[in-house]
Parts: sequence; C-alpha cells; structure tokens
Amino acid sequence: MDCRKVCFNVSNGLDSAVRVLTTLRRKNFTVKEFSMKEVDGVSRLEIAVIDHLNLGMDQAILYVKRLVDVSDVVEVA
Repeated sequence: MDCRKVCFNVSNGLDSAVRVLTTLRRKNFTVKEFSMKEVDGVSRLEIAVIDHLNLGMDQAILYVKRLVDVSDVVEVA
C-alpha cells in the first residue's frame, strides 16, 4: 500500500482535526500518521494516508476540502 501525505490548515484546532480524521476513516482511508502545529492562531495538520480501496489521493483531498473550516489543502511529495 502506498502512503501519501497531505497538509492543510484548520480554524478550530482539535475539533477540526477530529472531523477530518473521522471523515477519512468513514471513506475507507487509513491514517497512518498525524501531526498538528499551531502557527499564528491557525492549526496546521499533516497526515499520512493509506488508500485501501484505491480511490486515489485526489479523492481524499476532495473529501477534506469539502469540510467548512479546512483551507490550503496540498499533497506533500
């Protein structure tokens, strides 16, 4: 399985992080790693995701972008 990383900003800290993680879990993505740092009042999250159903990383990014308090979603090489 291929593990890919995604970074994004959230406005509500841990509440937003939990929302992102549960959304990905419900969509059958496995989160292998998770880190969060607060910079200038905005929380920056980095997650490593495993795609068991081969939906593609673009699909995972789309699910995360749909959440209200998530911004600046990018895949990390």
